Amino acid sequence: MKQSLIDSIGAVNDQLKDSFSMIKNLKEAGAEKINALVNDILSIAPLIEETGFNMKDVSVDIGIPPGITLSFIKEKDIAPETVEKLLQDNKEKEILKLIVGALQKADAAQKSMNLQNYIFKGLSMRLGLPPDVSLKFEKK
Repeated sequence: MKQSLIDSIGAVNDQLKDSFSMIKNLKEAGAEKINALVNDILSIAPLIEETGFNMKDVSVDIGIPPGITLSFIKEKDIAPETVEKLLQDNKEKEILKLIVGALQKADAAQKSMNLQNYIFKGLSMRLGLPPDVSLKFEKK
């Protein structure tokens, strides 16, 4: 189980590292690019919901480096084939692929944890330097 958890966390980290160049470009481009990225993320929120996750809130860090933090609640399990079809139908939306990939890997990581007295409540994903995913658990 420990190795599975380490592998899952490593996979999430690898997925989020793909956002490094995107965030680096944001750092150099300023507020216009951040605004465009936030609008892109908000426009794909309904697609993300089709994967079983609801985007609860969006926080924008305007600084050096800039960042965007997205909070999600897992509402239901969706068949992997359904998620794959959604990604295939929207393959031109790179940010969707990045976010959904990280959500899937984080979900797999939380499922591999044996936290008997805790319930998975959601996760936060920071698109910034460095990228970061935080899983949230609540005591029963």
